[in-house]
Amino acid sequence: MNRFCKAIGVENPIIQGPMAWISTAPLVAAVSNAGGLGVLGVGFAPDDFVIQQVAETKKLTTKPFAINTVMIPENLDRLTGIIKSINPPVIYADTLGELKLELCEKYFEIWHSFGCKVIVKAGDMETAVTAEKGGADALIVKGWEGGGHTAYEATTVLVPQAADVLSVPVVASGGIADGRGMAAAIALGADAIEMGTVFMACSDAAVHPNVKQSIVDAKDMSTVITGTSTGEPCRQFKNKLSDKMETIEAENVRAKAAELLRPVAESSLKLAMIEGDMENGAVMAGQIAALIKEIRSAEEIISTVLSDAQITLKQIVNFSFSGKESTYE
Repeated sequence: MNRFCKAIGVENPIIQGPMAWISTAPLVAAVSNAGGLGVLGVGFAPDDFVIQQVAETKKLTTKPFAINTVMIPENLDRLTGIIKSINPPVIYADTLGELKLELCEKYFEIWHSFGCKVIVKAGDMETAVTAEKGGADALIVKGWEGGGHTAYEATTVLVPQAADVLSVPVVASGGIADGRGMAAAIALGADAIEMGTVFMACSDAAVHPNVKQSIVDAKDMSTVITGTSTGEPCRQFKNKLSDKMETIEAENVRAKAAELLRPVAESSLKLAMIEGDMENGAVMAGQIAALIKEIRSAEEIISTVLSDAQITLKQIVNFSFSGKESTYE
């Protein structure tokens, strides 16, 4: 049995990444019903919204799903206060900046006492090791190819490091949207994959149609990195908003640029996801958007990725390493 599936209690080793204004109950339930792990993107949402989304998700699926939080004390205190009552099967912990072992040990123990599994997303190995020491049940390592908050190492660099060092299941994230990507992640040592951008173009996602179409229309150079001066760089589609942000960072020293960027970025995600403004809103998609060519259901996305990964892995067996005709079995 797949290690990740056994540890988290899901049928298929696929996570739908949490995305604010996108990963709401309809998409999350559809992913979980298809055997993956749907994740509600409620990391900074008000308590009443978190409670409402968990309740709605439970109406739509009996399968495991997760809620996300961010590993900063003020956010953890707030959310932990309601976790016991809403009882989500899995807690998905995002990390920003340095992760403290004491923070992990404190909250992971509490969440486990509530019966929750704990998955942590890391962008570097120091964070991943700390999270495992703190008691995480599985680790996601996200490469810089991914959308939204991004790392500085590539997925192909992070995953084999994690596979060599960690004892808990490893999930590859960043630059994966099809069976070939999943097969590559498996070859690098991953037990599962996380996908985000492909689910933005999902028929089950309750986002503006313009967002889904922008993913389908994306090219290989459609994304840019913004917000480096804030210490929390993000990958998003190039548009008027990103141009404005790049200009601010180019014309100001780091500290001043960070100060000027915050009001510009505020509410920009909602502007795109809900109102469909593709020029002034933020579309935090990954580089893999260039390979997404159609809008599909969560069930079709997951089943296709799994079947294509199996086909790809079988084809690799016949790969020739020399000029001689040979087959490796």
